[in-house]
Amino acid sequence: MLPQPLRAPDGRFTRATPPPPTLPQTTMSSEAAVSVEEFATLRESHTQLHTMMSELLTTISSMSNAAAPLHTPTAPQHAVPVSPPQTISPFVPPILGTGTNGASSASLSLRTQFPDVDAAVITAIIMHEFKAADLHKLDPTNHDKETAYTFNGSTNQFEVSHRAAKEYKTPFTVLIPLQTYFDILAFHVNNAAATGAFYCYTAHLLKLIAEYEWSAVYDYHAIFFNHRRAEIAAGDYSQWGRRDNDLLSEHVHGHRKVNPTKHTKGPSGNRAPGNPSEACRKFNDGKCPTTPCPWGRPHSCTTCGKADHGKHQHKD
Repeated sequence: MLPQPLRAPDGRFTRATPPPPTLPQTTMSSEAAVSVEEFATLRESHTQLHTMMSELLTTISSMSNAAAPLHTPTAPQHAVPVSPPQTISPFVPPILGTGTNGASSASLSLRTQFPDVDAAVITAIIMHEFKAADLHKLDPTNHDKETAYTFNGSTNQFEVSHRAAKEYKTPFTVLIPLQTYFDILAFHVNNAAATGAFYCYTAHLLKLIAEYEWSAVYDYHAIFFNHRRAEIAAGDYSQWGRRDNDLLSEHVHGHRKVNPTKHTKGPSGNRAPGNPSEACRKFNDGKCPTTPCPWGRPHSCTTCGKADHGKHQHKD
């Protein structure tokens, strides 16, 4: 049935407002009562969980604060004045004496073992760049001498003078520095066979010096020395103990020392040359007036060969 319109006090009709619907009255069952109890339990559990989460967040926050570094205010630092750089001598690393197998031959370095030898000279020796003409650099008498220079007119420049290298006038000017050269190499390579070869060459050189002229022996030695550089750079030291017959034939064998001529005693006990064909030296000096010559020598001038006068009376 439709609702009937109502009449207002002014006589107009209005639409009737329907009453709100009413739910049917039902009684709460036992199942609804159980649901309420479960809801209360869930609410209590949610409250406990919220409390535990709050405590956990608080603990994590406190641990993070403890781990963070403390920033303490520091006093302002004043600028430290920088001193200008000082000129210092270059550092020369120790040159170790290493054997052919790569092991150190001693705890001492070559610079410590040979303090009187310049580091550059030691380096040249162990790098096999040291020549026979450089032996004067190992002569202790030349160690403190200043470097000499000569002017080269073709290049208009001053060059290091090698005058000292040309002054090997006696065997000792070579033998003494040569031993130092061998000592440095022997300490560096730490090889018994190499040391033995060095001794053999020294003995060989001494024999040549005793039998042949020094100038010829030095020529042989200088060439022999320089030939060995390439071999020892390859690790072969054996050639120092062998003689070079080709070099000996070319430079030495034709320069044997002249043996002293034997003398015979004259009447006065003085010695005279043993060659009977040689003119009497004393006659030429005016000291043998006796004829015939007591020593059996011809009395003739050594200048012109005439027998009527000696050299002391010869007139050009």
